[in-house]
Amino acid sequence: MRAGSWWLTGIALVVVAGVFSSIGCGGGGGGGGPTEPPPPSSRVTFTPAGSAGTNSIYLGQGINSAVSRFVLDVKVSQVDDLYGVSFNLEFPEAQLSWIPGGTREGTHLSSKGSTDLIVEEGSPGVLLVGLSLLGDVAGSSGSGTLLSLEFEAISAGSGPITMTRHDAVNSTGDVMTQVQWIGGSVRVSG
Repeated sequence: MRAGSWWLTGIALVVVAGVFSSIGCGGGGGGGGPTEPPPPSSRVTFTPAGSAGTNSIYLGQGINSAVSRFVLDVKVSQVDDLYGVSFNLEFPEAQLSWIPGGTREGTHLSSKGSTDLIVEEGSPGVLLVGLSLLGDVAGSSGSGTLLSLEFEAISAGSGPITMTRHDAVNSTGDVMTQVQWIGGSVRVSG
């Protein structure tokens, strides 16, 4: 070999060695480091007051966004021609604080057309909720989620979460008196 070839071969070996050392070659993957603890479970537990059957609007625990947060779903089970709902949601204000930016509309009504959702705090521990389709459209039938509300757990304790002063209406504007409204209770651990 000529001198220039040795020089190029030497540079090539240095480059290849540098590439292999930057790759890291995986290693054995074990030993030495501490095992990560599992993520903490939620501090808030919701228990429904009963089972949702035909013609029910009920509360259920949604997917929590953080340990100290609680998501409450308002759901519908097997209701025909539902056009809108209005109710007061009463919750234990000593344990929970409503997070206005955490309110989300579900797809049960919005899959049928344009909707209007209003949630306002009426007094401590009471939310005024209204959700309705808009315009001349048929109501939604079946089961699904109407909306989700997010709360912050503020202190340990428990209490009821209920829907009061409630109405469900169909697409002709008639109140649906056969609808059963099912609340529940919440427990916040310390």
